[in-house]
Amino acid sequence: MKTFAIIAAFAFATITSAAVASANCRIHNDTGWDFKVESGNTFNQSVSAHSTTSIAAGKIIGKDEKSGKTISGSCKDGDSLEIKDDHGVPVLSVK
Repeated sequence: MKTFAIIAAFAFATITSAAVASANCRIHNDTGWDFKVESGNTFNQSVSAHSTTSIAAGKIIGKDEKSGKTISGSCKDGDSLEIKDDHGVPVLSVK
């Protein structure tokens, strides 16, 4: 019985962590800046200039190392975000 409880707990943890790991947001960078982004519990995600990619859902903090420009915000699983250039200021918004 003890072995069954351990196996059941492991299976539950595996299924739960897989569901969390798959939570993501689509992000389109419509600027000339390349951002390194932290979101959710995931670090060092690249959002290159003029590209679309997926990042982990959660609180977002990003920085372009060359210019020092930053973005911040948050997204929920399934959100579509966009980074636009507003007169030299990167703006992160939900599409």
